[in-house]
Amino acid sequence: MMELLFSPAGVAAAVALVLAGAVQGSTGYGFSMLAAPILAIIDPSFVPGPMLAMAVAVSASGAITEWSDVSRADLAFSLSGRLLAAIAAAFCLGLLSPDSFATVFGAAVLIAVAFSFLGMKIEATRTSLFFAGAMSGFMGTLTSIGSPPMAMVYQNSSGPRMRATLNAFFVVGGAISIAALIVAGRFSTSDVLLAAMMLPFAFAGFLLSGWGRRLVDRGQVKVVVLVVSSASAFVLLFRGLL
Repeated sequence: MMELLFSPAGVAAAVALVLAGAVQGSTGYGFSMLAAPILAIIDPSFVPGPMLAMAVAVSASGAITEWSDVSRADLAFSLSGRLLAAIAAAFCLGLLSPDSFATVFGAAVLIAVAFSFLGMKIEATRTSLFFAGAMSGFMGTLTSIGSPPMAMVYQNSSGPRMRATLNAFFVVGGAISIAALIVAGRFSTSDVLLAAMMLPFAFAGFLLSGWGRRLVDRGQVKVVVLVVSSASAFVLLFRGLL
């Protein structure tokens, strides 16, 4: 593992994690979307276990920083959906290839973004939070990229509420997905060690995210959500179609 850290590939992985940490700290999501594709190319063992572990740690930092803005009611409904979907996803790992799942999810996210651009208004209701949580759990467990469904639900919310609640969601939700992977025999000590080795770079990015939070808090939530969600969809499609 140490050889990876001091190689060109390791440097690329570190840069990706710094950028991903900055985006996660700014918006409450996007960490896995930015880092997972690059790290998966560098070394497939990064996905999904180590990526999920790093995402949980970085999200915990964000949730603690803005704990007073976390919506407990939102979490109750979204995490209920995530729990059910993560368990189902862990046992679907062998049904299709990860690339096939990525293609399907990428197309679904793009459709949701298109509807939003056409004027469909998505609000953070009990029903939408439950189904967004379920989709996030399914996508995140299978591909390490589960943020777009939850982000789309919060596109008309305030920056602090979105960021704090999403960070808290990904702490618990990521832990649920890791537990599901453990049950399915897809998470081990080597995943923990790999995550621990690369995590300082992600934390460095998180510490640089103050400028991003200011942008989101100036009323740019919807724009940021749609842009980042579209980017994540293209990343999933790119992974799936290659």
